[in-house]
Amino acid sequence: MRRESDQHAPRADDEMKAELQGMLKGNGPTRADEYLDTEPPADDDPAVPPFGEQR
Repeated sequence: MRRESDQHAPRADDEMKAELQGMLKGNGPTRADEYLDTEPPADDDPAVPPFGEQR
C-alpha cells in the first residue's frame, strides 16, 4: 500500500486530513484573527498577473 507521507503514521495522516477538511472545503477565510488576512486590492492598483504567470 502506497502512502503519501513518510513523516507520520497512517493513523496520524488520517487524523490530520480530517482536521483540515473544514479549511479545504470552506469558502471563506480560515484564520481566526481577521487582521491576519490579506487585504483585497484597491480600485486604483495596477493589474498584476498571478504568481508564476507570464504576460
